[in-house]
Amino acid sequence: MHSKPRLIGRYDWSYGERFAVAVATVLLSLLWLTKTMALWAVVVAWAGVVGGVLGMLYSGWRYIRTRGNSR
Repeated sequence: MHSKPRLIGRYDWSYGERFAVAVATVLLSLLWLTKTMALWAVVVAWAGVVGGVLGMLYSGWRYIRTRGNSR
């Protein structure tokens, strides 16, 4: 498959772990939105929310698909 072996200590995240990181990103971004901040910081926080939700949708969908294929 691959011509080069993988590096020692390299870890490939599962879709469940990626989903958990996306949830944490959304929660952290929403927590930052509770503070009064400059406009650029609010934009960055909303970008974190949107990116986290998209990550949740993608990794959740891939997790469901991989679990269905394993049966």
